[in-house]
Amino acid sequence: MRIGRNPEKDKEIQGDAYHRVIIPVYVPHLEEYFEKGLDFTQLCIDSCNATRHSKSFLTVVNNGCCTEVTEYLQKLYEEGKIDQLIHYKNNVGKIDAVIPLAKSSQEPLVTISDGDVLFTQGWMQAVEEVYEHFPEAGMVSPVPHGTMFANHTVNTIYGAFFKGQLQFQSLCNPEDMQRFAKSIGREDSMYANELRLKYQMTVKRKDLSAVVGCGHFVSTLRREVFQKSPDTFSNMAYSSKADKDYIDVPNDASGFWRLATIGNYAYHMGNQPEPWMYELAASQAEGNDDKTIEVPAPKRGTMSFGFKSFVVKRLLMNRWMRPTFYKWLKLPEGHKNY
Repeated sequence: MRIGRNPEKDKEIQGDAYHRVIIPVYVPHLEEYFEKGLDFTQLCIDSCNATRHSKSFLTVVNNGCCTEVTEYLQKLYEEGKIDQLIHYKNNVGKIDAVIPLAKSSQEPLVTISDGDVLFTQGWMQAVEEVYEHFPEAGMVSPVPHGTMFANHTVNTIYGAFFKGQLQFQSLCNPEDMQRFAKSIGREDSMYANELRLKYQMTVKRKDLSAVVGCGHFVSTLRREVFQKSPDTFSNMAYSSKADKDYIDVPNDASGFWRLATIGNYAYHMGNQPEPWMYELAASQAEGNDDKTIEVPAPKRGTMSFGFKSFVVKRLLMNRWMRPTFYKWLKLPEGHKNY
């Protein structure tokens, strides 16, 4: 039985958010590896809320968390600090938790972040500024790496090189890059080649530069990238292959560039937050930059990926041509060893 007319019938709903942040949280208990799970979850979400602008939308996925973390997330949702909260009784895996949400997102920019990321002021604006200057971008991270320039970056290297915008520069903070390497237990190996701490392959257009390549632990992608992601589930709790199949390859297949900001705007906490992280997180609450943008339409080349891949991998960056190519890109030293 129905009495009267539903007041919401035929009512158009319009939102002004254009940037969605998706954070999957997996803390099954508060013992051993996850002893500080509630701490790093709080630091992650609090820092995200303190640094995102007003036209963003925060989705958190409770990926089979323990009671303490579940209650914390529910409290944030009830307080309006989370726009969308999804509960899973059991862990469905990082990729399977976020990709369906990204595919259905109405926002043109979608940030996928691990649940142990510490955000700092200006990260969202810095990422969006890269999109403004480089509408060819499909994936941008607020954390630069000196080792990711050859990881699924064919479109980037090909497009920027033939536009005369590809070059080596010394712009990133080595201490921040080493701090990330330490956080994932690769302090001694990630930058064994110290040249990659000193110089970074970059794209430069007008007054803005960005680093070629980026990692997965936090990155912002165009919504169009997920149209190329598989429609089936990965069924993996966590796997670098799943990241490749559902993020890396789709970005390449879409013809987009893969970049990172020059400045370091986020940190990987791992499972043991350090004192400086708590101090940094507390400082983020002092004020938030609310600058927003009009997201530029995506710009893609017409040349086939196969041809671009041949030019970049077989011609420009084969082991015989690479030193000459690096010299051409103004690498000051170590052309044979970079």
